[in-house]
Amino acid sequence: MKKFFKSILFLLISLQVYGQIDDIENLMTRRFISCPDIIYNVSWLIPEYHKKGNKDTLQAVINYWEERCGKTEELLRCKIILSIEEGFFSEGLYENNILKLVRAYERSNTIHGDKNVQWNHYSSFRFNDYAYRLNRYTVELSQTLLETKERSAIETFFLRIYANDFEKGFQMLDSDELDGTKIKELYMLEKKKREQTVFFHNDWMFGVWIPQGNLEVLGIHPFIGYRGGIKYKKLTTDIALGLKFVKSPNTYKVYTDGELWDTDHFLGGYIGLDAGLEMFRLKSNSIDLIGGIAFDGFDTLNEDVESSKSINSLNLNIGLGYKYHFKKQNFSQRYIGVDFKYNFVNYKNPNGTNLDGNVFTVNLVIGNVISNLFSYY
Repeated sequence: MKKFFKSILFLLISLQVYGQIDDIENLMTRRFISCPDIIYNVSWLIPEYHKKGNKDTLQAVINYWEERCGKTEELLRCKIILSIEEGFFSEGLYENNILKLVRAYERSNTIHGDKNVQWNHYSSFRFNDYAYRLNRYTVELSQTLLETKERSAIETFFLRIYANDFEKGFQMLDSDELDGTKIKELYMLEKKKREQTVFFHNDWMFGVWIPQGNLEVLGIHPFIGYRGGIKYKKLTTDIALGLKFVKSPNTYKVYTDGELWDTDHFLGGYIGLDAGLEMFRLKSNSIDLIGGIAFDGFDTLNEDVESSKSINSLNLNIGLGYKYHFKKQNFSQRYIGVDFKYNFVNYKNPNGTNLDGNVFTVNLVIGNVISNLFSYY
C-alpha cells in the first residue's frame, strides 16, 4: 500500500511539471527569423513577384532582406541585376568590396550536374535546392537581359558575370572597356598591390639529363627535382634540389688511391639556386628566361673493394621555360610547363676517363604560386 501511494504522488508531481512546461511554451510568443531563414524564403519570393511584375512587393522583400542581413553577395547580386533591368543602375549600389563579392560568387558557383552547391557567407549554413533556385533565377535573368538590348560596358560586365560567363566578364577588366568606372579603378588598385606582393612558389621537376661531348659516355639519365622559393613581380628565385640516377650504359674508368678501376655506377645530385624571369605572357601561356648556379656531381663505386669516389663540378645553367597557368583557385594558381636548360659543367676525373663536356636538361614542371591575395582574382 505504501508503494502504491508513492507511485500516485510521483505521477501527480510529473503531471504538474509537464503542465508548467506547457505554460512556459505558451509564453514563447516572440519570433527570431535568421538570415538563413530569410534567404530560404526570398529564393521563392523574389522570382515569384518578379514574374508577376509586382514591383512594390518585390522591392519591399529586398528592403526587408537588406535591413535584416546587410549587403550580402546574394542580395547585392539581385539588386544589381534588377536595377539594370529597370534602367537605374548606378555604381553607388556597391562599396569597395565589390570585386571580392564578385569573385566569391564565381568560386562558390560550382555546378554538379543539375545542382548548384555552394558555401556562402553564412559560414556553417549549407545551401542546396534553394541556393540553386536563387542562382538559377539570377543566371536566367542575366542571360535574358544580355539578349534583349544593348547595354553599357559596366552593365554588360555584371550581366556576364551573373550569367556565369566568367571568362568574358573578367576579360573586360583587363581591356579599356571599363575605363572611367569605379570597378576598373578598384581593379587597378588591387593589381598594383598584387604586383608589389611576394608570393610563395614551388614546383616538381621530372625529366632527363643528357650529357654532351666526352661526357656522353655516362649516357642519358632520368632526373627528378624539387624547387621552393618566392615570386616577386615577374622574378622567381628558388632553392633547387635534384637527383639523377640509373646505371651508366657504358663503363668508365676512375682513379683513386693509386688504383684505376672500371665502373658503370651512377647516382648524382644537384643543389643550387634557380631563377626565372617572365619575359612574355599571353592569356594562360608564359615564356620565362631561366638559369641558375649549383653544386653538381655524381658518385662512382668500385664494387670489388667497396670504395667510392664523388666527381663534382660547379654548374652554371641557362635556358627557356614555358608554362601553362591554370585558373586561379582560392589562394593558389597551378601551372604545368617544360624547362629547357644548357648546363655548363667541368667534371674532373684525373687519370680516369675524360669527362669533358656539358649537359642539356629537359624537365616537365608541375607547380603553383600561393598567396592570400589570390582571393582578389
